[in-house]
Amino acid sequence: MPLAGLELGFGLWLLLVAWGAFVGLDAVSWPQIMVSRPIVAGTVGGLVFGHPESGFLAGAFLEFISFRHPPYGAARYPEVGPAALVAGAAYGSAGGVGVFPLLFVLLAGWVIGWIGEHSIHRLRVFNGWLVGDPAVAAASGRTLLRRHRWAMRLDGLRAAAITAAFLVPVALGARFAAAVEGGAIGARWTVPLAIIGMAGLAGAGARGLGTEARRWPLLAAGVLAGIAVGALRV
Repeated sequence: MPLAGLELGFGLWLLLVAWGAFVGLDAVSWPQIMVSRPIVAGTVGGLVFGHPESGFLAGAFLEFISFRHPPYGAARYPEVGPAALVAGAAYGSAGGVGVFPLLFVLLAGWVIGWIGEHSIHRLRVFNGWLVGDPAVAAASGRTLLRRHRWAMRLDGLRAAAITAAFLVPVALGARFAAAVEGGAIGARWTVPLAIIGMAGLAGAGARGLGTEARRWPLLAAGVLAGIAVGALRV
């Protein structure tokens, strides 16, 4: 049966949640084969609704934005794997076209990514207690291995929970955004919002070029240009 008005049966929803768990594991725990990259995860999400190219587009934009967060050392950065899966699936469910739903899923993906990051941080703190106690390591190697496997299982459950919690709400939001774009509001603000969105992507992406590359003026210029275009289209 369709779930919450979407062409998504419970079995397929469960499969997506399971894939979200695997995507979350791939980023750090196992097997690290790059399916957690946004451009891959987003494409798979769009494919579920018959729009792999739209999922690819959503994932590519999230990939571009994530460049400003180098995934190494002690850096904290958004977990964009499950977030891109949700964004790609949501954009595909909305038909895979339109500026409003695209901007909505990108914003949602970015928020979900940071929620995922905070959940990872909490899990890593718990893992420190689970496997970091010297007494555990001294007890036996088998005990340490068993606890390490539990840490990996918890990482998968964490990613699955994020996918399950946000998949349907974001998809419904994308469909609503697509409906709004088809009305009078969309006729006026589609082009301005596209300009603002592209400027935001350029500003965020340019920050990943180095510590001296601060290109937020690009964002300000895009916002002003978008407002100007919107005013002229009144």
